[in-house]
Amino acid sequence: MTALLETRGVWQRFGGLVANSDVSISVGRGEIVGLIGPNGAGKSTLFNLIAGVLPPTQGSIIFDGEDVTNLPAAARCQRGVGRTFQVVKSFETMTVIDNVIVGALVRNTVMREARRKAHEVLEFTGLAARADVLASDLVPAEKRRLEVARALATEPKLLLLDEVLTGLTPTEAQTGVALVRKVRDAGITVLMVEHVMEIVMPLVDRAIVLDLGKVLVEGKPADVVRDPKVIKAYLGDRHAVGA
Repeated sequence: MTALLETRGVWQRFGGLVANSDVSISVGRGEIVGLIGPNGAGKSTLFNLIAGVLPPTQGSIIFDGEDVTNLPAAARCQRGVGRTFQVVKSFETMTVIDNVIVGALVRNTVMREARRKAHEVLEFTGLAARADVLASDLVPAEKRRLEVARALATEPKLLLLDEVLTGLTPTEAQTGVALVRKVRDAGITVLMVEHVMEIVMPLVDRAIVLDLGKVLVEGKPADVVRDPKVIKAYLGDRHAVGA
């Protein structure tokens, strides 16, 4: 499997705080990879580095064979990096369809084509019936899907999903899981941050665990959840001893 995304020796420092420390990961084409870890592990910072929100202090980021380390977020989006946000960032006073058109305009500068793409994505994500509703009127689970729809409208090769399943009911979460699988089946690679281990581990092909800004362990989900280092990071020394 060829790598679509690689981070090579990435560091991110904020003054004296080290948020990411020598992080080297790869995501293969067609994979669903989970990026997990306790609060403060550096997951959100790494997502921002990959998306181009800020450049790394040190190291490089390779996307689709190109060094994109110094490219801003808009340029990376043009190259095929789409993302959602942990805190939903919909345009509340705009309709659902208009929110998705914003994403579609990245590749379709003719409004007619952008609207056609937006309708296509709403069908794909199960939001077609809500197309003309204001984003402010959506329930939380629908707003999460709207985030995914807007990102998909940019026609990404890699989709970064930031806690899209967090805070959902079990039924809503299972609908979200089905959508993530559908995205991968459409040929889009997925890297996702999640805290709900019971949901994310059966979904991903591989899991990468961050702790204190470093890669702690990576591998198949079944192996990762049994790793004593992971148990210690999440639950403490007492549980790790009994693992």
